[in-house]
Amino acid sequence: MSTAAVERRAFRETLIVAPPLVLGAAVAYLLATALPDVAGKPWHEDEAVAGLISAQPLGDVLHTVLLDRGGAPLHFVLAHAAFALGGSPETLRWLSLVFALATIPLCYDLARRLAGQFAGLTAAALAATSQLLAIYATFGRMYSLFAFTSTLALDLFVRAVDRPTRGTLGAATAAALVPILVHPFGIFVFGAELAVALWLWRLRALATALLAVPFVLPYLRLPGRYDPDVAMSAPEAALRALAGSAGGFGAGLAAFAVFAMVGAWTLPRRFAALGLVLVAGPAVVLAAFGDKVSPRHLIFVLPVWTTFVGAGLSRMPFRSAVAATALGIALLAPQAVRDPRTSGADVTTAAAWVRAHVRAGDTLYPYSPVFLAALPQASVAKALPRESVALGRLLRRTHTSRTLVALPTGSSWRVIVVPGSFANVPRALARAAPGLHGIARAAALQLYATSTEGTSPHSSSRR
Repeated sequence: MSTAAVERRAFRETLIVAPPLVLGAAVAYLLATALPDVAGKPWHEDEAVAGLISAQPLGDVLHTVLLDRGGAPLHFVLAHAAFALGGSPETLRWLSLVFALATIPLCYDLARRLAGQFAGLTAAALAATSQLLAIYATFGRMYSLFAFTSTLALDLFVRAVDRPTRGTLGAATAAALVPILVHPFGIFVFGAELAVALWLWRLRALATALLAVPFVLPYLRLPGRYDPDVAMSAPEAALRALAGSAGGFGAGLAAFAVFAMVGAWTLPRRFAALGLVLVAGPAVVLAAFGDKVSPRHLIFVLPVWTTFVGAGLSRMPFRSAVAATALGIALLAPQAVRDPRTSGADVTTAAAWVRAHVRAGDTLYPYSPVFLAALPQASVAKALPRESVALGRLLRRTHTSRTLVALPTGSSWRVIVVPGSFANVPRALARAAPGLHGIARAAALQLYATSTEGTSPHSSSRR
C-alpha cells in the first residue's frame, strides 16, 4: 500500500472517530461542571413544587397537574417514575441532568443535518458550555426536558422536510406535540413548525393543528392560577436566553450574533425562517400581552441559536481557530442568566424534624424546600400550593388532621404544627405573626393572606 493510500485511510478513520470523541468530551464537560450542583446547590421552591407533587400516587399527580394547577404533565410523570426507583429529593436533579446531557448530541445532529459535521460538532460544544443549560441541568424542574424535547422536535422536523415519507412525517408530528406536554411555551415550537409546514405543504398540514387541541386544553385552567408578571420583559428575557444559550452577555453576544446571522443566511431558507420565528416570535407575542417571563422559559431557542452560530463558524476562514476562540469567549463571557438557587437558609434541621414526625393524613403548606428535603418520608402527606386558586381547588378534595407550615427565618426554617382541618391555618398564622420578626413574619402574613383566599368559597373564581 502506497504512502498516499495510507494517509487517505488515516484521514478517513480520523473523520469517523472525531465525532464520537468530540461529543464524548462535550458531554463529559457538562457532566463534570454540573455534577457538584446535584448535592451542592440549595433547594428552591420551584423544585419543591415538582418533587412534592411527583412523589404522590400517579392518579393524584395527574389530577393535581391537569385539573388543580392546569399545566403540562410530562415532567411530573417522569419524576414520579424516577421516584419509584429512588425516593430521595436528588432524584429530581438527576432526572434533569440526564436530559441536559442528552440535549448535546441532539444539537450536534440538528446542526450536522443542516450545515455539515463541523457545524454539528461546534453546536454540540456550544451547548455543553451553555450557561442556560449548565444551570438548569441540575434544577429539578422541566427546563432541561424542555430543551431536549424542543431539540428533538426540530431535528425530526428537519429530517421530515428532507425526506418526507410517512414514517418521518409521523415521527416529526409526534415530536412536535411533546414540548406542549412539557411547558405551555411548547406551543411556540409546535406553532413555528406548523407555519413552515403550511408554507411547504399548504392545507395538507392544517390537520396537524387539530392534534394539538387535547394537549392545550389543560392550560385553560392555568390563567386563574397565577399572575404571569413575575420576571422581566419578554424582549429582555429573549435576549438573555440567546446569550445564555451560547456566547454570554456583553461583547460575546455581539460577536455570536454576527456568527448567527452568517449561519442563518447560509442555511436552507425553510430552517432559517423556522429559527427566526422561534427566536423573535415568542418575544413579540408575549410583549403584546404584557407578560413577563424568565430566560429559562425560552430555553427552546438553545438548539436554534447553537445551530445558527455553528453554521456561521463553519463558514469562517481558519474556522477551527475561530471556533476555538468562540468557545473561549463563551466560557469567559459575563453571565447572562443567574442561578435562582441562592438561598442561604439551612433546611437540614427542619427537614429532619419533618421526616421524624410527619404522618399520613397531614398536609404540608406550602410547597417548601423543607418538605422536599424531607422526602421520601414526606410523601405520606399531601402538599399544598401557595397560589390561592390552586389551593382552593386542592382543598375541596383534601381531608387533613393537621397541617405542617414551613416558614423561613433567614438562616434556617421553622415548622408550625396546626391541628385540625386546614381552616385553622389562617388563625394559627395570625396568632403566630406578632411573635415573629423579619422574613418569618413577612412569610407568615403572606401565607395567611393566601390561605384565607384559598379557603374562601369563592376562591376558585379568582384570578
